[in-house]
Amino acid sequence: MNATALFLVTHGSSDRRSWLALQNFVAVARSRKNKYGDDYDNRYISGGCLEGQELNLSQQLEQFATEVIPDRVSEIVILPLFLLEGVHVSEDIPEQVAIAESKLTDKLAEKFTAQFPDRSIFRIMPHVGTDKEIPSLLLQHFEKYSEKSEKSNSEPQGRILIAHGSRRLGANQVVEDLAMRSQAIAAYWGVEPKIETQVENLLAQGISKINVLPYFLTEGGITEAIANKLKPYRDHIQIQQLPVPLSNEQIVDLALKLI
Repeated sequence: MNATALFLVTHGSSDRRSWLALQNFVAVARSRKNKYGDDYDNRYISGGCLEGQELNLSQQLEQFATEVIPDRVSEIVILPLFLLEGVHVSEDIPEQVAIAESKLTDKLAEKFTAQFPDRSIFRIMPHVGTDKEIPSLLLQHFEKYSEKSEKSNSEPQGRILIAHGSRRLGANQVVEDLAMRSQAIAAYWGVEPKIETQVENLLAQGISKINVLPYFLTEGGITEAIANKLKPYRDHIQIQQLPVPLSNEQIVDLALKLI
């Protein structure tokens, strides 16, 4: 019987927390294996990073594939744990997968291609952010933190959804749409309008209570830097930074659902 292996891909960084986050995602995926089918043996679930590791992603994939294909794995499904497409999802991951596949085809040609002549070793799934549940989950997250303060005071609250942002034409439209559906305005870490700009815009409208939701996979260096940007405002307005919107369990479940 042939089995399918799962390989989770995250951005990664030099911050050790990013590697620990990946290990948590892998652990959750392994705990979910019975929910999604017996073929997902724990040995066949692993993950890697685009950045921050000694081996590049193609080498991580090659290493994993070399371990599992000789057993009974006929396909490795790549699960990009990214909320937005960007260059990493559209270009970097496919490029690294192609490099790994080329090397593996040479190394395992006799074993693999003889058995599966018309199939690739890897299958890349859509990134997590494409799931249709995302907009409602973001809205629920905002509402969760809005209810408490709105019960005691009816003053209007502003909402800001902040993502990394891209200079590529049209790349930020997804964030704009998500913000609109969350009754929020969009801000970006890397491009305008940045968080300070949008906070000032809300203040100019007379809004002095603001919830800021970082649209990132996990807490890390950027979410800490966003918190630092908000500190100067806390002396004269009520502004709070919310936790990232999705738990590890939700992220992995959304990814597995896309298979």
